[in-house]
Amino acid sequence: MNKPRKSVTLEQAWAAVDGELGPADTTAEMLPAAEAVGRILQADQHARLDLPPFDKSAMDGYAICPGDERQAYRLLATVAAGQTPAEPLASGCTVKVMTGAPVPAGTGKVIMREYTEEVGSTVRVLRHGGASNICLHGEDTRIGDLILSAGRVITPADAANLISCGIVEVPVAERVRIAIISTGDEIVDDPSKIVPGKIMNSNGPMLAALSAGWGLEVVCQLRVPDDLGATAAVLRDSLEVADIVAISGGVSVGDFDYVLAAMDEVGLVRRFDSVAIKPGRPTVFALPSRASESGKVVFGLPGNPVSSFVMFHVFVLRAVARLRGSNWPLRQIRLPLAGMFKRRKTDRLAFIPAGIDDDGRVQPLQYHGSAHLLALGQADGLFQVPIGVAELSAGDTVVFTPLRSLMP
Repeated sequence: MNKPRKSVTLEQAWAAVDGELGPADTTAEMLPAAEAVGRILQADQHARLDLPPFDKSAMDGYAICPGDERQAYRLLATVAAGQTPAEPLASGCTVKVMTGAPVPAGTGKVIMREYTEEVGSTVRVLRHGGASNICLHGEDTRIGDLILSAGRVITPADAANLISCGIVEVPVAERVRIAIISTGDEIVDDPSKIVPGKIMNSNGPMLAALSAGWGLEVVCQLRVPDDLGATAAVLRDSLEVADIVAISGGVSVGDFDYVLAAMDEVGLVRRFDSVAIKPGRPTVFALPSRASESGKVVFGLPGNPVSSFVMFHVFVLRAVARLRGSNWPLRQIRLPLAGMFKRRKTDRLAFIPAGIDDDGRVQPLQYHGSAHLLALGQADGLFQVPIGVAELSAGDTVVFTPLRSLMP
Protein backbone atom coordinates (compact mmCIF):
# COMPACT_ATOMS: atom_id res chain seq x y z
CA MET A 1 0.00 0.00 0.00
CA ASN A 2 1.24 3.51 -0.82
CA LYS A 3 2.18 5.86 1.98
CA PRO A 4 -0.15 8.78 2.77
CA ARG A 5 0.52 12.13 1.11
CA LYS A 6 2.76 13.70 3.73
CA SER A 7 5.66 16.02 3.02
CA VAL A 8 9.13 14.69 3.65
CA THR A 9 12.27 16.80 4.08
CA LEU A 10 14.96 17.02 1.42
CA GLU A 11 17.20 14.77 3.50
CA GLN A 12 14.45 12.16 3.89
CA ALA A 13 13.68 12.29 0.18
CA TRP A 14 17.34 11.86 -0.74
CA ALA A 15 17.59 8.93 1.66
CA ALA A 16 14.63 7.30 -0.12
CA VAL A 17 16.22 7.75 -3.55
CA ASP A 18 19.64 6.58 -2.36
CA GLY A 19 18.15 3.64 -0.50
CA GLU A 20 16.08 2.37 -3.42
CA LEU A 21 18.55 2.85 -6.26
CA GLY A 22 22.00 1.47 -6.81
CA PRO A 23 24.33 0.92 -9.76
CA ALA A 24 22.57 -1.02 -12.48
CA ASP A 25 24.32 -3.81 -14.37
CA THR A 26 25.48 -2.16 -17.57
CA THR A 27 28.02 -2.88 -20.26
CA ALA A 28 30.81 -0.36 -20.57
CA GLU A 29 31.07 1.31 -23.97
CA MET A 30 34.47 2.34 -25.33
CA LEU A 31 34.43 5.83 -26.81
CA PRO A 32 37.05 8.27 -28.08
CA ALA A 33 37.80 10.69 -25.27
CA ALA A 34 36.53 13.64 -27.30
CA GLU A 35 33.16 11.92 -27.74
CA ALA A 36 32.84 10.89 -24.08
CA VAL A 37 31.99 14.34 -22.69
CA GLY A 38 28.91 14.11 -20.50
CA ARG A 39 29.29 10.37 -20.01
CA ILE A 40 30.15 8.59 -16.76
CA LEU A 41 33.62 7.05 -16.60
CA GLN A 42 33.58 3.34 -15.70
CA ALA A 43 37.23 2.76 -14.75
CA ASP A 44 40.12 4.75 -13.27
CA GLN A 45 42.37 6.27 -15.90
CA HIS A 46 46.16 6.51 -15.47
CA ALA A 47 48.58 8.60 -17.50
CA ARG A 48 50.38 6.88 -20.35
CA LEU A 49 52.70 9.82 -21.03
CA ASP A 50 54.76 12.20 -18.91
CA LEU A 51 53.61 15.82 -19.09
CA PRO A 52 55.48 17.71 -20.30
CA PRO A 53 57.12 14.86 -22.24
CA PHE A 54 60.38 16.87 -22.40
CA ASP A 55 61.90 20.05 -20.97
CA LYS A 56 60.21 22.80 -22.98
CA SER A 57 60.26 26.56 -23.21
CA ALA A 58 57.39 28.38 -21.52
CA MET A 59 57.70 31.30 -23.96
CA ASP A 60 59.50 32.63 -27.00
CA GLY A 61 63.07 33.43 -25.97
CA TYR A 62 66.73 32.48 -25.88
CA ALA A 63 68.14 29.45 -24.06
CA ILE A 64 71.39 29.88 -22.14
CA CYS A 65 73.57 27.70 -19.91
CA PRO A 66 73.07 27.73 -16.11
CA GLY A 67 74.70 30.79 -14.49
CA ASP A 68 75.95 32.09 -17.83
CA GLU A 69 74.56 35.62 -17.60
CA ARG A 70 76.17 37.96 -20.11
CA GLN A 71 75.28 41.09 -22.03
CA ALA A 72 75.55 39.34 -25.41
CA TYR A 73 75.51 35.80 -26.87
CA ARG A 74 76.31 34.17 -30.16
CA LEU A 75 73.13 32.79 -31.77
CA LEU A 76 73.59 29.17 -32.83
CA ALA A 77 70.16 28.12 -34.12
CA THR A 78 66.40 28.47 -33.88
CA VAL A 79 64.12 25.68 -32.60
CA ALA A 80 60.40 25.81 -33.39
CA ALA A 81 57.68 23.85 -31.63
CA GLY A 82 57.76 20.28 -32.94
CA GLN A 83 61.49 20.40 -33.73
CA THR A 84 64.41 18.90 -31.80
CA PRO A 85 67.55 20.88 -30.89
CA ALA A 86 70.49 19.64 -32.97
CA GLU A 87 73.22 20.05 -30.33
CA PRO A 88 73.69 21.07 -26.67
CA LEU A 89 74.40 24.62 -25.59
CA ALA A 90 77.86 26.03 -24.97
CA SER A 91 78.93 28.89 -22.72
CA GLY A 92 78.54 32.25 -24.39
CA CYS A 93 76.09 30.85 -26.93
CA THR A 94 72.32 30.82 -27.18
CA VAL A 95 69.57 29.05 -29.11
CA LYS A 96 66.32 30.80 -29.97
CA VAL A 97 63.40 28.63 -28.80
CA MET A 98 59.71 29.13 -29.50
CA THR A 99 56.95 28.56 -26.94
CA GLY A 100 56.47 24.81 -26.43
CA ALA A 101 59.71 23.86 -28.19
CA PRO A 102 62.21 21.52 -26.51
CA VAL A 103 65.14 23.38 -24.97
CA PRO A 104 68.69 22.22 -25.83
CA ALA A 105 70.50 19.94 -23.42
CA GLY A 106 72.33 21.96 -20.81
CA THR A 107 69.80 24.83 -20.72
CA GLY A 108 69.55 26.64 -17.41
CA LYS A 109 67.04 29.30 -18.33
CA VAL A 110 65.27 31.00 -21.22
CA ILE A 111 65.53 34.77 -21.53
CA MET A 112 62.24 36.32 -22.69
CA ARG A 113 62.39 37.61 -26.23
CA GLU A 114 61.02 40.96 -25.01
CA TYR A 115 64.19 41.43 -22.91
CA THR A 116 66.56 41.01 -25.86
CA GLU A 117 67.65 42.51 -29.14
CA GLU A 118 68.79 40.30 -32.02
CA VAL A 119 71.32 41.76 -34.43
CA GLY A 120 72.55 39.29 -37.04
CA SER A 121 74.10 36.37 -35.19
CA THR A 122 74.36 38.27 -31.90
CA VAL A 123 71.71 38.48 -29.20
CA ARG A 124 72.06 41.44 -26.84
CA VAL A 125 70.35 41.20 -23.43
CA LEU A 126 68.47 44.26 -22.22
CA ARG A 127 67.43 42.64 -18.94
CA HIS A 128 68.09 39.37 -17.11
CA GLY A 129 65.05 38.04 -15.23
CA GLY A 130 64.95 35.58 -12.35
CA ALA A 131 62.57 32.93 -13.68
CA SER A 132 63.88 29.93 -15.62
CA ASN A 133 60.91 30.00 -18.05
CA ILE A 134 61.30 26.24 -18.52
CA CYS A 135 58.54 23.65 -18.07
CA LEU A 136 60.37 20.60 -16.76
CA HIS A 137 59.85 17.08 -18.05
CA GLY A 138 57.09 15.36 -16.04
CA GLU A 139 56.44 18.25 -13.66
CA ASP A 140 52.67 18.09 -14.31
CA THR A 141 52.08 14.35 -14.67
CA ARG A 142 54.10 11.15 -14.62
CA ILE A 143 53.28 7.88 -16.36
CA GLY A 144 50.98 5.91 -14.06
CA ASP A 145 49.53 8.92 -12.23
CA LEU A 146 45.78 8.78 -11.63
CA ILE A 147 44.14 11.21 -14.05
CA LEU A 148 40.40 10.55 -13.55
CA SER A 149 38.53 8.29 -11.15
CA ALA A 150 35.68 5.97 -12.08
CA GLY A 151 32.25 7.53 -11.60
CA ARG A 152 33.21 10.98 -12.86
CA VAL A 153 31.07 12.75 -15.43
CA ILE A 154 33.60 13.63 -18.13
CA THR A 155 33.94 17.34 -18.93
CA PRO A 156 35.56 18.98 -21.96
CA ALA A 157 38.62 19.75 -19.80
CA ASP A 158 38.75 16.10 -18.74
CA ALA A 159 38.70 14.99 -22.37
CA ALA A 160 41.61 17.28 -23.20
CA ASN A 161 43.52 16.04 -20.15
CA LEU A 162 42.98 12.40 -21.10
CA ILE A 163 44.18 12.97 -24.65
CA SER A 164 47.23 14.92 -23.46
CA CYS A 165 48.16 11.96 -21.26
CA GLY A 166 47.93 9.54 -24.19
CA ILE A 167 44.48 8.17 -23.30
CA VAL A 168 42.48 8.43 -26.51
CA GLU A 169 39.69 5.97 -25.69
CA VAL A 170 37.83 5.41 -22.40
CA PRO A 171 35.14 3.07 -21.03
CA VAL A 172 31.92 4.87 -20.19
CA ALA A 173 28.56 3.73 -18.83
CA GLU A 174 25.65 3.29 -21.15
CA ARG A 175 23.45 6.35 -21.24
CA VAL A 176 20.57 6.43 -18.81
CA ARG A 177 17.41 6.40 -20.93
CA ILE A 178 14.76 8.94 -19.98
CA ALA A 179 11.19 9.44 -21.15
CA ILE A 180 9.78 12.98 -20.88
CA ILE A 181 6.02 13.34 -20.49
CA SER A 182 4.11 16.63 -20.22
CA THR A 183 0.50 16.49 -18.99
CA GLY A 184 -2.42 18.89 -19.23
CA ASP A 185 -5.28 19.91 -21.48
CA GLU A 186 -3.98 23.47 -21.23
CA ILE A 187 -0.60 22.98 -22.92
CA VAL A 188 0.05 23.39 -26.64
CA ASP A 189 3.17 23.27 -28.79
CA ASP A 190 2.12 25.86 -31.38
CA PRO A 191 1.77 29.59 -30.53
CA SER A 192 -1.04 29.85 -33.09
CA LYS A 193 -3.14 27.64 -30.82
CA ILE A 194 -2.86 29.98 -27.84
CA VAL A 195 -6.34 31.06 -26.76
CA PRO A 196 -7.58 31.99 -23.29
CA GLY A 197 -6.83 29.05 -21.01
CA LYS A 198 -3.97 27.65 -23.10
CA ILE A 199 -0.22 27.92 -22.41
CA MET A 200 2.89 26.79 -24.24
CA ASN A 201 4.44 23.45 -23.34
CA SER A 202 7.76 24.69 -21.96
CA ASN A 203 8.43 21.80 -19.56
CA GLY A 204 8.83 19.13 -22.22
CA PRO A 205 11.50 20.91 -24.29
CA MET A 206 13.23 22.18 -21.13
CA LEU A 207 13.48 18.74 -19.52
CA ALA A 208 14.57 17.14 -22.79
CA ALA A 209 17.31 19.74 -23.28
CA LEU A 210 18.51 19.39 -19.69
CA SER A 211 18.56 15.62 -20.02
CA ALA A 212 20.60 15.73 -23.22
CA GLY A 213 22.97 18.26 -21.66
CA TRP A 214 23.63 15.92 -18.73
CA GLY A 215 24.36 12.97 -21.00
CA LEU A 216 21.01 11.17 -20.81
CA GLU A 217 19.39 9.54 -23.82
CA VAL A 218 15.94 11.03 -24.40
CA VAL A 219 14.02 8.04 -25.78
CA CYS A 220 10.70 9.89 -26.12
CA GLN A 221 9.12 13.28 -25.49
CA LEU A 222 5.36 13.03 -25.20
CA ARG A 223 2.33 15.15 -24.33
CA VAL A 224 -0.77 13.62 -22.73
CA PRO A 225 -4.17 15.19 -21.91
CA ASP A 226 -5.80 15.21 -18.47
CA ASP A 227 -7.20 11.72 -18.78
CA LEU A 228 -6.61 8.78 -16.43
CA GLY A 229 -6.57 6.10 -19.11
CA ALA A 230 -4.27 8.04 -21.42
CA THR A 231 -1.89 8.91 -18.57
CA ALA A 232 -1.71 5.29 -17.40
CA ALA A 233 -1.10 4.08 -20.95
CA VAL A 234 1.75 6.50 -21.61
CA LEU A 235 3.36 5.63 -18.26
CA ARG A 236 3.14 1.94 -19.05
CA ASP A 237 4.62 2.39 -22.54
CA SER A 238 7.40 4.68 -21.28
CA LEU A 239 8.51 2.17 -18.65
CA GLU A 240 9.05 -0.32 -21.47
CA VAL A 241 11.72 1.83 -23.12
CA ALA A 242 13.20 4.05 -20.37
CA ASP A 243 15.18 3.73 -17.15
CA ILE A 244 13.70 6.97 -15.79
CA VAL A 245 10.31 8.46 -16.58
CA ALA A 246 9.86 12.15 -15.78
CA ILE A 247 6.24 13.26 -16.00
CA SER A 248 5.45 16.91 -15.32
CA GLY A 249 2.10 18.31 -14.21
CA GLY A 250 -0.95 16.51 -12.90
CA VAL A 251 0.76 15.51 -9.63
CA SER A 252 -1.31 17.64 -7.27
CA VAL A 253 -4.76 16.89 -5.78
CA GLY A 254 -7.02 18.82 -8.19
CA ASP A 255 -10.07 17.35 -9.87
CA PHE A 256 -8.14 16.86 -13.12
CA ASP A 257 -4.79 15.70 -11.71
CA TYR A 258 -4.52 12.04 -12.72
CA VAL A 259 -0.84 11.19 -12.37
CA LEU A 260 -1.04 9.63 -8.90
CA ALA A 261 -4.05 7.52 -9.86
CA ALA A 262 -2.32 6.50 -13.09
CA MET A 263 0.77 5.45 -11.13
CA ASP A 264 -1.42 3.25 -8.95
CA GLU A 265 -3.10 1.75 -12.01
CA VAL A 266 0.18 0.65 -13.60
CA GLY A 267 1.51 -0.82 -10.35
CA LEU A 268 3.90 1.89 -9.22
CA VAL A 269 4.65 2.21 -5.52
CA ARG A 270 5.21 5.73 -4.26
CA ARG A 271 8.07 6.24 -1.82
CA PHE A 272 7.15 9.88 -1.38
CA ASP A 273 4.67 12.16 -3.09
CA SER A 274 5.22 15.47 -1.33
CA VAL A 275 8.43 17.23 -0.30
CA ALA A 276 8.90 20.15 2.05
CA ILE A 277 10.60 22.20 -0.67
CA LYS A 278 9.60 25.44 -2.38
CA PRO A 279 9.18 25.35 -5.31
CA GLY A 280 8.43 21.67 -5.77
CA ARG A 281 6.14 20.38 -3.01
CA PRO A 282 4.10 17.89 -5.15
CA THR A 283 7.14 15.93 -6.35
CA VAL A 284 6.65 12.17 -6.57
CA PHE A 285 9.18 9.34 -6.46
CA ALA A 286 7.77 5.97 -7.49
CA LEU A 287 9.06 2.52 -8.39
CA PRO A 288 7.53 -0.41 -10.27
CA SER A 289 6.39 -3.25 -8.04
CA ARG A 290 7.31 -5.91 -10.60
CA ALA A 291 10.73 -7.50 -10.26
CA SER A 292 11.09 -7.47 -14.05
CA GLU A 293 11.20 -3.66 -13.94
CA SER A 294 13.80 -3.41 -11.18
CA GLY A 295 16.11 -0.44 -11.61
CA LYS A 296 13.45 1.71 -13.28
CA VAL A 297 12.07 4.82 -11.60
CA VAL A 298 9.34 7.38 -12.19
CA PHE A 299 9.43 11.00 -11.03
CA GLY A 300 6.30 13.08 -11.00
CA LEU A 301 7.41 16.70 -11.31
CA PRO A 302 5.30 19.81 -10.64
CA GLY A 303 3.75 21.53 -13.63
CA ASN A 304 5.14 24.99 -12.94
CA PRO A 305 8.39 25.28 -14.91
CA VAL A 306 10.69 26.63 -12.19
CA SER A 307 9.55 23.82 -9.89
CA SER A 308 10.12 21.27 -12.62
CA PHE A 309 13.59 22.67 -13.36
CA VAL A 310 14.69 22.64 -9.72
CA MET A 311 13.31 19.19 -8.97
CA PHE A 312 14.96 17.75 -12.07
CA HIS A 313 18.35 18.78 -10.71
CA VAL A 314 17.63 17.89 -7.10
CA PHE A 315 16.11 14.44 -7.71
CA VAL A 316 16.36 13.20 -11.30
CA LEU A 317 20.09 13.86 -11.53
CA ARG A 318 20.57 12.19 -8.17
CA ALA A 319 18.80 9.08 -9.49
CA VAL A 320 20.98 9.12 -12.61
CA ALA A 321 24.09 9.22 -10.45
CA ARG A 322 22.87 6.31 -8.34
CA LEU A 323 22.03 4.19 -11.39
CA ARG A 324 25.48 4.71 -12.89
CA GLY A 325 27.60 4.61 -9.73
CA SER A 326 28.49 8.28 -9.93
CA ASN A 327 28.17 11.22 -7.56
CA TRP A 328 25.34 13.75 -7.54
CA PRO A 329 26.85 16.40 -9.83
CA LEU A 330 25.59 19.61 -8.24
CA ARG A 331 27.80 21.94 -6.21
CA GLN A 332 26.66 23.57 -3.01
CA ILE A 333 28.93 26.37 -1.83
CA ARG A 334 28.65 28.83 1.04
CA LEU A 335 28.55 32.54 0.25
CA PRO A 336 27.51 35.71 2.09
CA LEU A 337 24.11 37.29 1.44
CA ALA A 338 24.23 40.81 0.00
CA GLY A 339 21.16 42.14 1.82
CA MET A 340 18.27 41.25 4.06
CA PHE A 341 15.84 38.53 2.95
CA LYS A 342 12.40 37.92 4.47
CA ARG A 343 9.56 35.48 3.90
CA ARG A 344 6.24 34.78 5.61
CA LYS A 345 5.94 31.00 5.53
CA THR A 346 8.79 28.91 6.89
CA ASP A 347 7.46 25.34 6.59
CA ARG A 348 9.56 24.47 3.54
CA LEU A 349 13.16 24.64 2.40
CA ALA A 350 13.18 27.37 -0.26
CA PHE A 351 15.33 27.63 -3.38
CA ILE A 352 15.53 31.32 -4.36
CA PRO A 353 16.87 32.57 -7.74
CA ALA A 354 19.78 34.93 -7.16
CA GLY A 355 22.68 36.71 -8.81
CA ILE A 356 26.26 37.07 -7.61
CA ASP A 357 27.51 40.64 -7.30
CA ASP A 358 31.05 41.81 -8.02
CA ASP A 359 32.03 41.20 -4.39
CA GLY A 360 30.94 37.57 -4.48
CA ARG A 361 27.76 38.12 -2.49
CA VAL A 362 24.39 36.49 -3.17
CA GLN A 363 21.79 38.98 -4.38
CA PRO A 364 18.17 37.71 -4.51
CA LEU A 365 16.35 38.55 -7.75
CA GLN A 366 12.82 39.82 -8.14
CA TYR A 367 10.89 36.54 -8.23
CA HIS A 368 7.15 36.08 -8.64
CA GLY A 369 6.99 32.35 -7.95
CA SER A 370 7.37 28.95 -9.57
CA ALA A 371 6.03 30.02 -12.99
CA HIS A 372 8.50 32.92 -13.31
CA LEU A 373 10.93 31.47 -15.86
CA LEU A 374 12.45 34.86 -16.65
CA ALA A 375 13.89 35.11 -13.12
CA LEU A 376 15.40 31.65 -13.52
CA GLY A 377 16.99 32.62 -16.82
CA GLN A 378 18.57 35.71 -15.25
CA ALA A 379 19.89 33.92 -12.18
CA ASP A 380 23.49 32.93 -11.52
CA GLY A 381 22.15 30.26 -9.18
CA LEU A 382 19.81 29.35 -6.35
CA PHE A 383 20.32 29.92 -2.64
CA GLN A 384 18.61 27.98 0.11
CA VAL A 385 16.50 29.25 2.99
CA PRO A 386 16.19 26.47 5.59
CA ILE A 387 12.93 25.31 7.13
CA GLY A 388 11.97 27.49 10.09
CA VAL A 389 13.97 30.53 8.92
CA ALA A 390 11.89 33.64 8.20
CA GLU A 391 14.63 36.26 7.94
CA LEU A 392 18.26 36.44 6.85
CA SER A 393 20.51 39.46 7.33
CA ALA A 394 23.19 40.93 5.09
CA GLY A 395 26.39 38.99 5.56
CA ASP A 396 24.68 35.78 6.66
CA THR A 397 26.13 32.70 5.00
CA VAL A 398 23.78 30.83 2.67
CA VAL A 399 24.09 27.61 0.69
CA PHE A 400 24.32 28.52 -2.99
CA THR A 401 24.09 26.26 -6.05
CA PRO A 402 25.63 27.78 -9.19
CA LEU A 403 23.05 27.65 -11.94
CA ARG A 404 25.35 28.25 -14.89
CA SER A 405 27.14 24.95 -14.19
CA LEU A 406 23.79 23.19 -14.38
CA MET A 407 23.11 24.36 -17.90
CA PRO A 408 24.02 22.07 -20.82
